[in-house]
Amino acid sequence: MSDEVCVEFPEIYTRRDLNAKYREIPLKDTTSRLLRKYFNAMANLYGIIPLRKAKEIIFSLSPRLVTEDEFSAFAEIARHEREGYYIMRLNELYAKVPPTESLDPEIIDIDLLDDSRDDGIDLFAQTRVNQQGKPYYVPDKEHLLAYADPSYCEDTPEKGAILLFLKEQLGLKDRKLENTLTFLFYNARSISGSLENVLSHFEEVGIVFRSEQKMRRFLELYRKFSNTTRMPCNRGHTPDELIQLIPPEERFKSLSLGPNIRKLLQSGEWNLEDFRKMVLTTEMPSESMRMDLLKQLAEIQASAPQPEETKKVGRNDPCPCGSGKKYKHCCGK
Repeated sequence: MSDEVCVEFPEIYTRRDLNAKYREIPLKDTTSRLLRKYFNAMANLYGIIPLRKAKEIIFSLSPRLVTEDEFSAFAEIARHEREGYYIMRLNELYAKVPPTESLDPEIIDIDLLDDSRDDGIDLFAQTRVNQQGKPYYVPDKEHLLAYADPSYCEDTPEKGAILLFLKEQLGLKDRKLENTLTFLFYNARSISGSLENVLSHFEEVGIVFRSEQKMRRFLELYRKFSNTTRMPCNRGHTPDELIQLIPPEERFKSLSLGPNIRKLLQSGEWNLEDFRKMVLTTEMPSESMRMDLLKQLAEIQASAPQPEETKKVGRNDPCPCGSGKKYKHCCGK
């Protein structure tokens, strides 16, 4: 978290104390368990959601579960749970909060307030900014509650395709296969996730692409998987779903290559000509997007370090290997 964050997290109560307080409302154990499941699911799916919006969704899916007073009483006690979420106001997280900011309590994914990061990224603040203006994705009750499991990933054709590639093309099995898919899922849904993270992780765990063709195929599959993954920064929508919500005339005006991709292309870790061929041959939503990407690649190529021009050695010149012989009697034979 940034230097301006001054967090005093609510005191955690014991399970016995919590159950006793829930019964004082009064709420049945089954009711409080279901509400906790809803809160965990929303923290995982949305990352951040105002309590009033959470109440609206829960009341639409389970209209006879609790009254408004019972919901408010539950939420106040739930602040002291040890679950996968916090319930806090913005002025409890930051020392200086603009007066224009809403101070409504919010359900917040506990991972967004993890202050152990050393890269200076404030995940909570970035997620909150990226959510602005986006609608909430609201599935049916069963589907929403499935997200109470933080590792829940919908079974989509894109997930099936990348799983098959990991098994058949990269030879991953059992635990390594499961762990790799989980990593890809968390990286895809995280606001700090990147392709560079994926490639670094693969290198760390010894996953090797045996050919550039396999790498390009994986990158294409991962792009599709990422675009169909539900993301907290999109309030539960996938990138593909959000695009469909934009009027056709506003879509695909441009596409910027991110800093990580630029770095890999400039350094030569990724072959720029192969990337250009992919842009030329891949189906694009519009030709203007293709031309924009080609223009960016030309700019990257112009800014990349150029190899030094090698001087041609004559047959009668001294051999550059340092042997003292003429080139034609040494390396030029």
